[in-house]
Amino acid sequence: MTTESEPMGYSITASLLAGVLESAMDAIITVNARQKIILFNESAEKMFGWSRQEVLQQPLERLIPGRFRHNHAGQIDQFGTKGTTLRSMGNLATVIYGLRANGDEFPVEVSISQVDTPEGKLYTAIVRDITGLHASQARLKLLEVSISHLNDMVVITEAEPVGVPGPRIVFVNAAFERHTGYSREEVIGKTPRLLQGPLTQRTELDRIGAALRNWQPVRVELINYTKSGQAFWVEIDIVPVADAKGCFTHWVSVQRDVTERKRAGQALVDSERRYATLFASAPLPMWVFEPAGGQLLKVNQAATDEYGYSEAEFMAMTLSDIHTGTEPACLPHDSADAAQKRQGPYPHRRKDGSQFFVDVMARAIEFDGQPACFLLALDTTAQVRAEAEVREHLFTLQRAADAAQAITVHLTIDGMVQELADQARGVIGAHQAAVSLAVDGDWTNAVHALSLSGDYLPCRSQLPLAHGSSIYTRGTNRTRPVRLTQAEVQTHPGWCQVGSPADRDRMMRGWLAVPLTSRDGRHIGVLQLSGKYEGDFTQQDEYVATEMAQLSCIAIENARLMQEVSQLNTGLEKKVGERTAALAHQEALFRALAEQAPQIIWTTDPNGEVTYLNHAWFDLMGGTLKDWRGWQWTAALHPEDIADLKQNWTLARAGNLPFAGIRRWMCHDGSIHTMAYRASPVLDAQGAVSFWVGIDADVTEFKLIEEALRRSNEELEAFSYSVSHDLRAPLSTINGFSSLLARQLTADGNEKVRHCLTRIQQGVAKMGGLIEDLLSLARVTRTRLCYQQVDLSAMARRILDEWQVRQPERVVTTQIQDGLLAQGDETLLRVVMENLLGNAWKFSVRKAEARISVGQQLDAAGQPVFFVRDNGAGFDMAHAEKLFLPFERLHTLSEFPGSGIGLATVSRIIGRHGGRLWADASPGLGATFYFTLPRQALTA
Repeated sequence: MTTESEPMGYSITASLLAGVLESAMDAIITVNARQKIILFNESAEKMFGWSRQEVLQQPLERLIPGRFRHNHAGQIDQFGTKGTTLRSMGNLATVIYGLRANGDEFPVEVSISQVDTPEGKLYTAIVRDITGLHASQARLKLLEVSISHLNDMVVITEAEPVGVPGPRIVFVNAAFERHTGYSREEVIGKTPRLLQGPLTQRTELDRIGAALRNWQPVRVELINYTKSGQAFWVEIDIVPVADAKGCFTHWVSVQRDVTERKRAGQALVDSERRYATLFASAPLPMWVFEPAGGQLLKVNQAATDEYGYSEAEFMAMTLSDIHTGTEPACLPHDSADAAQKRQGPYPHRRKDGSQFFVDVMARAIEFDGQPACFLLALDTTAQVRAEAEVREHLFTLQRAADAAQAITVHLTIDGMVQELADQARGVIGAHQAAVSLAVDGDWTNAVHALSLSGDYLPCRSQLPLAHGSSIYTRGTNRTRPVRLTQAEVQTHPGWCQVGSPADRDRMMRGWLAVPLTSRDGRHIGVLQLSGKYEGDFTQQDEYVATEMAQLSCIAIENARLMQEVSQLNTGLEKKVGERTAALAHQEALFRALAEQAPQIIWTTDPNGEVTYLNHAWFDLMGGTLKDWRGWQWTAALHPEDIADLKQNWTLARAGNLPFAGIRRWMCHDGSIHTMAYRASPVLDAQGAVSFWVGIDADVTEFKLIEEALRRSNEELEAFSYSVSHDLRAPLSTINGFSSLLARQLTADGNEKVRHCLTRIQQGVAKMGGLIEDLLSLARVTRTRLCYQQVDLSAMARRILDEWQVRQPERVVTTQIQDGLLAQGDETLLRVVMENLLGNAWKFSVRKAEARISVGQQLDAAGQPVFFVRDNGAGFDMAHAEKLFLPFERLHTLSEFPGSGIGLATVSRIIGRHGGRLWADASPGLGATFYFTLPRQALTA
């Protein structure tokens, strides 16, 4: 019974788990240790836009944007080592992005867990799309930054409790900290009541409390206190904030410091109390008058001085006697705040009849126990006149803008120039206006236009203004306006040469000249005005004329461009025809060259479908272009090469990169040709791929030669190994018999014989070492590489520790950089490090302070380069080419022992790993050996 029930329970559990995974709101993705996707639920399909059939057994990097993929493998390795669950990979402040099927990136929140199974580690990621949250956080950050830069204080509290102790503060901005002296940390969690003090108004606090209890907004003016105890006035707006369900969650208070305004109001109130002493000495005119008829009751000295009436004369007058306007003289107010509001401007009249404008402030007071009004007058004549001038200036600018629009209506240069002269004269208000415009920088053929009022039309041929353009052009300020009064025209060195003084005095009443400049700053003309209707030309006239000139220059240059465009269009059809013929010629040339080429030349559309093949293809494959169009050409491809070719095509097409590799073609005669192919995309003007063009070069013979060379090298290495191995047997015999003979010699034996035996044994040992080195060199080339991550830092420390144990009497300073990680065969890389560090130890033996360092640097391409450096004997770089050859030595045996095989072994190991090895040294200054190892594991 148990045996039958267990599968059912497992089935129910698996079915339930599958249902849970499919119904999950978040995307759930599981990958194996090779980062292949093995689970992809329905929410993941919706989120990423891929169906599970499209992504199962595909690399996880398909779901990761390209700009993050280079960090992904390292992060997964780090996560696998720690085996912990985390919300994001890498820096928590970094936003993680996913990649949809349509290429869109979107921010995600990821939770990853690791499970160890008999088949290996599984990583399950729960992914949540946080696009909306990301955008909300950005808006919230913008709002927070905006609030932090306000000058007004902002305080946000919880909604409750409304009563004691009051809602707690959850936010204050920087303005609050500046005004109150409290830091944010000091007030968060406290209530706003900490700002209250002895003078805080109870009535206003009651108003606030009533509004809070009714969840209503309220505005009050309150006395608060800073941290140092200083009182200040604030105008407070308090508004409740509700959530989406309508429930109130917070109070937002915006507070503005109105201390200065309150002080001014209080000063006015205090002035009533000190009226008897201050009223007479006030510097501004003041009166007290009856509210009904306006009868003046009291006046100060400033009023008598300003208006010219004596105090007795004022007492017989009403307010209407000095107020000349038709509207009421003033509107008194009762409240202290309203008393601060200025009214006006009102026209007032002095005793001498002169009129000026004032702003008044009036307030109802008691005077001698009777209702009265207090009035203060501020002379605003200058302000009123300035405002009138501004209004006039704005009106003039509007007319200038209308004039510029009228100028642009014309389609010819002559029409624009004449319109500019007419409009400038009308807008500025002058009797004469002239415009001169150079033609392509030539003033001899300049275009001229003249605009005159009716008074000057009879004198058209006698006007001195016609000479103005040449006078302005000869001047030193041709890039700036020139403005002269009538008197300055008479003394000007250029104008004094034109006509008689009487003619200039009659026809040249002032002169205003404004340059016409092109977009690139060239001087192309001049606008002149003379004879202003009223007075001399002003700075405002100069500004308006300059604006009109600049707008007109733009219109004139646009008209010239239109003329040039029209001229260009005239020969456009001819140029298009010539270009079409040239393109046809280029296409015919390409086809002729392609057809004559001995290599296969082909083109495809952006999707890889063949559109053209040259004759070299048909010589090998037969048929016609119709037989190979589209994807039919893949029928001739060797089946074993299809997978690699598709992978290369996918990578090239995704990044618009060159499409290159090796492939084999099965020809119609039954032969197989190996081809090296390479193609590049041809882009259109928008940067999109228009088509691909490629070439296949036949490398069949090269491949055969390469294979033969490889077999020859293998046989040579095997022979070297066999020879070295076979030589060891006779050496062992020689060594054995010589040792036996040496033991049979007595102590008083022949010394010469003993010396010969010693030399024989030393030679045998040396020969044995050479044979062992040869065997090691042969093993390097025969051993199959087993790639893994190797810690070169730890390896270097172990090797140097071993050397220190062998020679404890030596003092050597070592410096080994941490984190030197490489991909390679650990056993062979240890041989590399033992030889390089052994040489560094050996050749630095004669240094009193020997130094050996191991580290890494980056080359010009950003690839890691490892190095071993010492300060030992060094060598002459002129003999560097011998360094890595077997049995080649740059030092004698009497100087340093060795066989000359070590560096040759290192060179072969690095070469087998696909890296490079080189050295840099100076005699007596030490040597540095550099080597590189590819980041990706190479095939052995």
